[in-house]
Amino acid sequence: MLTSLSARARRMHNLLAKFSLPISIGLSILFFSLGTALHFTQHASLAEFFVATITIVPVSSLSRYATQDLVIKLQRNDYELLAGVLNGVFGNIAELCFVLTAVARRESVIAQTALTGALISSCLMVFGTCLFFGGIQHERQYYPIIIARVNAQLLVVSLVSISIPTAFKSWSEGGESGLLTVSRGSAIVLLVEFASYIWFFYYTHTLLDESQIPDMKPVLVVLGLLPASLSTRVANGNQSLKELRAAAQEAILKNEVNERKQPYTTYANISILICSTPALVFASIYLLEAVHAPSEKLKLSESFVGLVAIPSILATVDHVAAVLRSQKEGIAWIIETAFGSSIRISLFVFPLAVIFGWALGVEIGMILDGFQVIILGLAILGVNHVIHNGFAYWLEGTIFIASFLLFAIAAWFYPNRA
Repeated sequence: MLTSLSARARRMHNLLAKFSLPISIGLSILFFSLGTALHFTQHASLAEFFVATITIVPVSSLSRYATQDLVIKLQRNDYELLAGVLNGVFGNIAELCFVLTAVARRESVIAQTALTGALISSCLMVFGTCLFFGGIQHERQYYPIIIARVNAQLLVVSLVSISIPTAFKSWSEGGESGLLTVSRGSAIVLLVEFASYIWFFYYTHTLLDESQIPDMKPVLVVLGLLPASLSTRVANGNQSLKELRAAAQEAILKNEVNERKQPYTTYANISILICSTPALVFASIYLLEAVHAPSEKLKLSESFVGLVAIPSILATVDHVAAVLRSQKEGIAWIIETAFGSSIRISLFVFPLAVIFGWALGVEIGMILDGFQVIILGLAILGVNHVIHNGFAYWLEGTIFIASFLLFAIAAWFYPNRA
């Protein structure tokens, strides 16, 4: 009986996987049409808010699928740099469309809050989910420590860029004089740093591996910071960045073969991106029109809606992908996904929103209140502390998830308007 049920579940999973793209397209058209109708018939209503949030999920999944497929094709043809640029621009397209739409509508506070929440969600919830579900499948997960360290260090740069304008606002005797200029200058620096990140990981150091750093494991054992039984198993051997990406590609392609997915052409993927991006913009408009409805109708805290609800919706596809793929494709993919998303948000999406607002004459800066800066700082410091071990357990995933839930509880009662 159990064998029969398992076989049926497997067949159903394969059937859904085979038609996942047509299903996503159908759901996107359905909810986008419904959201458009509600926009004109029940403007700024709670129904419009919920339908707009649901619309973002299948549409962003289409963008993710097309981007991933194009990146794999470029990397298999040795166009690493172009693949990195494409992944950098479209990797967080849902957040990018929402934030730029909010800035264009002069909703700068909503844009800032959503980006802060998205960054915290990516550091804690997405990364924690990856570690938890990957740890259930694997008792102990090892990863390339030098790659993880560089990614984690880039997050510290983003924290510094946000902390400086906030400290400037808090302690400057001149008040907010020059504050916007500081934020815009910081945004330019971060965009240059993001370009350096792409150039480093996808051009100059694609062959970076563990053999290029001194072996510190014996020292760690002597100091009692690493058990001797683990000293020979930390990291992923001497696999380079390029080899790790190739292994992830093979895992994805193997899953697609097992699930009998049909490959799509480059033109089909480009067409999906061209159609899904405007759909995300319009869904963001509908969401922004009704963003205050949950607070007015359900009495939800506006801070909770801005810092937790909207970022979680925008990152829904990341959460689902973390659950489905962390068990199959290993922790190297986890590091790439969780940190890649955080880095794109902090070094690309946030500063681009500031520059975009500058061009439109909208005052948006990289300025957060003390609560947000402290929570973001604790999240990044926590990630940096864990990632320097070289291995992880599922328990560490629960630590990050619990930290995010503590943040969500605090945001629920936080009095400031988001």
